[in-house]
Amino acid sequence: MKKILLILLISVIVFPAVNAQFTKVGGGLTFSSGYHFHEMNFDANKSGNLALTFKGIYKINVPLQISPSFTFFLPHVYKDLDEKTTVTTMMFDINGHYVFNSLDKFEFYGLTGLDVLLAWKNDKYAGSPAQKESDNALGLNLGLGSYMKLTNQFDLYLEAKYIFSKYHQFMLNAGILINIDWLKKHEETGIN
Repeated sequence: MKKILLILLISVIVFPAVNAQFTKVGGGLTFSSGYHFHEMNFDANKSGNLALTFKGIYKINVPLQISPSFTFFLPHVYKDLDEKTTVTTMMFDINGHYVFNSLDKFEFYGLTGLDVLLAWKNDKYAGSPAQKESDNALGLNLGLGSYMKLTNQFDLYLEAKYIFSKYHQFMLNAGILINIDWLKKHEETGIN
């Protein structure tokens, strides 16, 4: 629990300081191969596969970018007679991007970074109190991604990565990013 509070505290302190310098922000959907809680290969211990992701892009200089993200997985619920098990997961990532090319419509990049996974398992049996467990893992992300310009304001992104950790898994992310740089350059300057 102390680790969770420390991570949240660091996020609350760091995010507003960096927020004003993001060049793109947005989110999308994630599909994951999943993992088994405490590495126990039972159906009840399986994590969810679908998730919502929120991310930002901060350009350091060409070709380097930093991309923090937050992912919340839809909980996996397993029911069997008098038992109900729920596995809930969320992740915090900080990735570095190396942009291979910077074209007008497409950008391709490689990524590497750190992943912090937080997981909870809740077992409920008829006639007895719920049993709760938690776990966390630190991992390494490796992958590739691409941005495709839809309009001057919006980009479509697609990202594939593998997480090497206690809870290793493959993830595929897709979503929309808002181009904050373009909005800042083209915002109206007048009194409404």
